[in-house]
Amino acid sequence: MKSILLASASIFAFAGAASAEVTFGGSATLGYNEDINSGFYWSADVGVTMSQELDNGLTASATFGFDVADNNLGGPLSSDSFALSLTSDSAGLHFGDVDMAAQRLWSGVSGMEADGFGGNGDWGDATLRGDVLFGGVDASISYGIDAGALLGMQVAANATFGNFNVGAAYQDDAATGSDIFGVSLGTSFGGADVSLAYADNGIENSIGVATSYPIGPVTAGPYYAINSVSGDAYGVSADYASGPLTVGASYEVDAGATEGGFAIEGTYDVGNNITALFGLVDSGDAYYVAAEVDMGGGASLLVSYAEDTANPLNDEIGGPEYLHGITAEVGFSF
Repeated sequence: MKSILLASASIFAFAGAASAEVTFGGSATLGYNEDINSGFYWSADVGVTMSQELDNGLTASATFGFDVADNNLGGPLSSDSFALSLTSDSAGLHFGDVDMAAQRLWSGVSGMEADGFGGNGDWGDATLRGDVLFGGVDASISYGIDAGALLGMQVAANATFGNFNVGAAYQDDAATGSDIFGVSLGTSFGGADVSLAYADNGIENSIGVATSYPIGPVTAGPYYAINSVSGDAYGVSADYASGPLTVGASYEVDAGATEGGFAIEGTYDVGNNITALFGLVDSGDAYYVAAEVDMGGGASLLVSYAEDTANPLNDEIGGPEYLHGITAEVGFSF
């Protein structure tokens, strides 16, 4: 990211402020994959952040990004993100492509079917959200905005009391009638982190419990969710990290399913800024091997081979979301 400090009069009209900061950033990618993109593909985007400190302790900012090229040589610019904010140390007002209240603060348990809180874009094209931090309570309220009207309200809050973290969220979706209420409780004891959550969407309710417990270089994370309509869901994960090697494995059974699915993914730091990646995902239907090279200065090189026997057109294989087939790609961040 590159920063430029400009006099306030040159770009902003915020009265009483001495200067405004404008930060430019961007990225560009050139790659080759015969299976998904029929050969060469490329893209470039630019992001801009503008911020201004006001005399009354508030900070005003605007961020936006747009695509410069996407498999073309510079067509019409297309904005893919936009956000405005006015913030202080204890409060904030946000508008645009920002998280809804529950997205920001709700923390449920995997496998819960009743806590499907809507997110940004579910109600119209923008979100209006207010935040406040008072007396150890972090709270937000948000609305979706569609055709100038407010809809899809969410309220969420988190608070810490000693060794316990308490959370709550509520959604009132007047458009679809999908009202949701959820509460959560988290704590730590004996080296284990434990989470308990409950949610009700008017059709079914869910109760979930999850733990995370370190055993040497391995962190185990089992969970179980009871869903009154969809059926139970459960799973376990194990993350290993030691020296240059990291490996994550998981086994999960979706709500109402009779069979589970597994995935194993890992990385190995080869040295000389080279990282090897590997994965066996979708219960063995897909796998990948790759090497990523950090060339410094924001430049990187990727070479990967990925295959999905069930979906040869898959362009999101594994956690890194590799393309099916052989890929060679160089990327730049500015």
